Amino acid sequence: MNNTAIAGNIVAMDEPCQSFPRIQKIRTELLLTPNSICLERPCLLKEFSKSKEGRISKNQHPFIRRAKALAYIFSNRQSHIYQDELIIGNMTSKRIAANYYPEGGSINILEDLFKLEKRQTPLKMSSKEKWKLFSIAMGSVFDSVGVKALLRPGRISHFLNFFRAKRYFVTEEAGIAHQVGGYHNVVHHGLIKAEKEAVSYLKSGKFFQGQPLTDDQIAFYQSVKITIKGICNMALNLAEKAEKRANSAGIAAKRKAELLEAAAACRHVPYRPARSFKQGLQACWLVHIAMNLEDFEQGLSFGRLDQILYPLYCQDIEQGKLTLESAIETLASFQLKTCETIPLYSDRIDRFFSGNGVAQGITLGGTDENGYDVTNELSGLFLNAFDHIRTREPALHVRVHKETPDWFLQKAVETVQLGCGKPSFFGDNSIVRALEGVGMTKAHARDYAIIGCVEMASQGRTYNSSDAALFNLPLCLELALNRGKQFASSGWYQPILGAKTSAISRMTCFEDVVKAFKHQVEDSVNEMVTVIGWLEDSYRIWRTTPVNSIITEGCMENGLDITWGSALYNLTSVQVAGLADAGDSLYALNKLVFEEKRYSLEELVKILKSNFKGFEILQEELINKFPRYGNGIAKADQMTQLAADIFSDTIRSHYNGREGQFIPGMYSMTCHIGFGQKTGALPNGRSAGYRLSNGLSPVDGSDRAGPTGALRSASSLDSSQWANGCALNMKFDKKSVQGKAGRLAMAGLFKTYFEQGGMQVQVNVLDTKMLQTAKNDPSAYPGLVVRVAGYCAYFNDLQPEVQDEIIERTVH
Repeated sequence: MNNTAIAGNIVAMDEPCQSFPRIQKIRTELLLTPNSICLERPCLLKEFSKSKEGRISKNQHPFIRRAKALAYIFSNRQSHIYQDELIIGNMTSKRIAANYYPEGGSINILEDLFKLEKRQTPLKMSSKEKWKLFSIAMGSVFDSVGVKALLRPGRISHFLNFFRAKRYFVTEEAGIAHQVGGYHNVVHHGLIKAEKEAVSYLKSGKFFQGQPLTDDQIAFYQSVKITIKGICNMALNLAEKAEKRANSAGIAAKRKAELLEAAAACRHVPYRPARSFKQGLQACWLVHIAMNLEDFEQGLSFGRLDQILYPLYCQDIEQGKLTLESAIETLASFQLKTCETIPLYSDRIDRFFSGNGVAQGITLGGTDENGYDVTNELSGLFLNAFDHIRTREPALHVRVHKETPDWFLQKAVETVQLGCGKPSFFGDNSIVRALEGVGMTKAHARDYAIIGCVEMASQGRTYNSSDAALFNLPLCLELALNRGKQFASSGWYQPILGAKTSAISRMTCFEDVVKAFKHQVEDSVNEMVTVIGWLEDSYRIWRTTPVNSIITEGCMENGLDITWGSALYNLTSVQVAGLADAGDSLYALNKLVFEEKRYSLEELVKILKSNFKGFEILQEELINKFPRYGNGIAKADQMTQLAADIFSDTIRSHYNGREGQFIPGMYSMTCHIGFGQKTGALPNGRSAGYRLSNGLSPVDGSDRAGPTGALRSASSLDSSQWANGCALNMKFDKKSVQGKAGRLAMAGLFKTYFEQGGMQVQVNVLDTKMLQTAKNDPSAYPGLVVRVAGYCAYFNDLQPEVQDEIIERTVH
C-alpha cells in the first residue's frame, strides 16, 4: 500500500471527521453518559469468598487463592454489548464507570460520598447504590494491601506520612498496573500456548534439567490453568450474548452479521491464535479487560499494536476481507472502547492525578531489534482512526529516529494540529541508551513501548512498577535550609519532617548547601523505599497477578508469579515533581549568596520564611530577570542537571524485593500542584503554596527564548539515567502552527530535538481564549481534550488549579 497516499488522509478540522456515522454515534453517547462507580467486582469477590470453593481457597497457596477469585469474577460478570460497536466486551457493568478495588485504594472515595454529584468530575449513583458502596467499603477495609502493609506496629507513622503526601506519594498502595504485556503472544499464539506449557510442567513434575517442581511452581502452573479457564468463560459468555442479540427480533441484517462475527471471534480468541485483523483486536481487548479486573486501571497499555497486528492486516487486505475504510472504522471502534473506564479518586487525591485519565497506551513506529525502521501503513491508520474520535483515551505515542519516514512524522504532527494533545513523541536514541543502562539487551531495548503516560518498557518482558511513587524534590531544598523542618513550622513545637542537617550558619559555601540538599533527598528516598518494600511484600501474598504473569516473558519459564520477581526485567520507578524549580532555585541561591554576596544565607532563608513579604522587588527580579532553565542558558541548565542527578543517583542506589533496580522518571502527573500546596517559598521566586514545575518542563512563563530555547535546554540534559522517561510539555498557539507550513515547522523542530539527544516531547495546540471560555462556561466546549502531563484529559474534568496551569503555560 502507498504510504504517501495514506499520509494525506488526515485533514486538520475543528470537529472529528463525519465519514463513519456509527463511530460518531458511539462517541456522542460516551460524551453524554455520566460517570459512575461499578460495584460488580467487589460483590463477586465477596460472593466467591462465601462460596465453598472460596472457603477452601483461603487455606491454599496465594497463587491458587488469587487465581480462583479472579476466575470467578471473569466467569460470572455481566456481559454487555453496546449498539454499533465492532469490538465487544465491557470493562464494567456500566457504560462509563470506575471499578471498585477492595484490595487497593478505592476506599478513598468515601471522602466524597455525600458530594459525588457535586465534584469537579461528578459520579452518578442512586441512594441505594451509595449505601451499597458504603457497606462494601466498610466491610473490606482490612482487605486493602496498603492496610495489610502499613497498619502494623512500628509503621503507623509511615501510614500517616502517606496521607500527608508532602515528601512523596506512594501510588503502589492502589495497585501496580502500569504494564505493557506480551500482546504479540496473545494475538499470534493465544492463551492455549501458556496452558499447554503449564499442563506439560505439571504432568512431568519436572523443571529445567530434570529438577523437580517446587510447591510454589506447582501452585503457579495450576493458577495459570485456572486463570485461562476464567478468561475463556468470560469470552464465551460474551459470545452467547452476541448470538442472542443477533437472533433477536427486529435486528438489521448487517448488524446481525457483525454480532455473529464478534461471537465467533470470542469463541476463538484469546484462547487460540487470531485468524483475522478484527480477531486480533478482539483478543487484545479481552485480555485487556482481564488485566484491568486483576490489578487496577492505571497505565495498562497495549504496546506496539501497529507491529503486532500488521501481518493480520496485510493478510486480510490481500484476501479482500478488509478495506482501508473498514480498517479505520474498526480501529476507531477499538479505541472508543478505552473510553469506558475511569479511575476512582476522591477530590483530595484528584489534586495529584487530575483529569479522570487512565492512559491506555498504544505505541506507533520505531525500529526492529536490529535498528531498522518498521513504520507501516497501520502506523498511520491508528492516527487516522483517532481523527474520527478525538477522545481522552487511548494514549497515542510515536517513536522517532533518524530513519522515521517523513510522511509518518508529518502525519503525527498533523494529528497534533487537531488540538487534542496527541500523540506524544519519543526519541529512540536516548530511550534505548537509558534502557540499556538498566541491563536490557540492545534488541530488547529497541522493542520498547510506552506504558501509560511516558514510561518505557521492553514490551512483554518488563515488570517495572512504573508509577510506584512520586517525589517532591524542591521540598528537600526547603528542608535542607531549615534543619529538616518546613519554613511554616513555628511556635514551641517545630516537627522535623526530614533529616536533621547542618544549620545554615555552618554552610559557608554552595557545596555545603548541595550536601544538605542531597542528604534530605537521601533521607526522603530511604523512607519511601521502605514503604514500597512493605507493599511489595504484601503483594506477593495478597495480590498476585496471574494474567500479567501469563503474558510476560520469564514467568512461565521460571514458574512463578510476576510479583515474585520472575519477569525478565524487574524494576521499580519513582517520578520527580518540581525539577525545574529545584534547578532554578539552586542557581538563584548560589548567585545571590555565594557569587554576588547580595545576601547572607541566613538573610535569604528569612526572606523565604516570610514568603517574600517586604521583598517583592527581589521576588520579581528572581522570576523575570534571573537566568532560568528552558532558555538554552548553559549555567542555568547545569543546575537543573545537578538537581536531576542528585535525585537519579539516590534512586538508582536502591533495589526492590524482586532483585531489580529502582529507576527515576522526570514527570509528575498533577502531583506538582498537590505537592506545591505543601511546599514553602523557593529561592527562584516561587511563592509558598504555588504549584511546582511540571515534569521536565520549565517553570511556567520562564521559557522566554521561544520553543527552540526550551528544546535546547531539555536536550542538553543527560537523560541516560532516566530509564522511566520524562514529560516535556509545550504549548503552541493554534493559529500560528496550522496548515502545511506549521506542520513542517513542528516536524522539523521535533526532529532536530531528538537528533540533539531529546527523549520526549508533547504538545498542546490550543487557543488560550477558548480555554478561558471553557473554564468559565463548561458547556461551551464539551469534549475538549487537552494534554495535562503525560496523559490527556477532558478540560472540564480537570481541577480548577490544573485548568489554570494549562491556560498559563507559555504559548509559543
